[in-house]
Amino acid sequence: MRCTCGIESREKCQSIQHAIIMKEVETIRNYSLHRLRVDAYCLQHPDIHLVSAKSFAAHLLGMCIAMEFNSAPALYQVIQKWGYGKGDLEKPPMLSSFGDLTIEHLLDAHDADEYALRVREYAASVWNAYEVYHGLARDWLQKAKATVFR
Repeated sequence: MRCTCGIESREKCQSIQHAIIMKEVETIRNYSLHRLRVDAYCLQHPDIHLVSAKSFAAHLLGMCIAMEFNSAPALYQVIQKWGYGKGDLEKPPMLSSFGDLTIEHLLDAHDADEYALRVREYAASVWNAYEVYHGLARDWLQKAKATVFR
């Protein structure tokens, strides 16, 4: 059975994910790059990683902060303090397509620079697939800032 991200099987996708985790230990430079890769992967696998509105919000907001706010650490802190809505959010309907690139795009990176570039390309592909929810992410981020900074 094909994986939700488009890879030929869920088992192969999970195997690639594990290989990337091992490779990431060697190539990662900062937490924000790791977070971006994780958010992209989770957004491509909603049946596993976006089961609740809270998990959907966590990964969508993480991706929004990375893609539109240069991974601003203060914004990650805001959404954590906000608690991703603490049960006040409704999870919207899921997409049927999650981007042209998959985790497999990261496999052939030769060094840390190329790995970082490929993570950003992968994330951009996923973020573009979620374009219909960009406004929602920005609204939730504003709500989080308003709640945290009252």
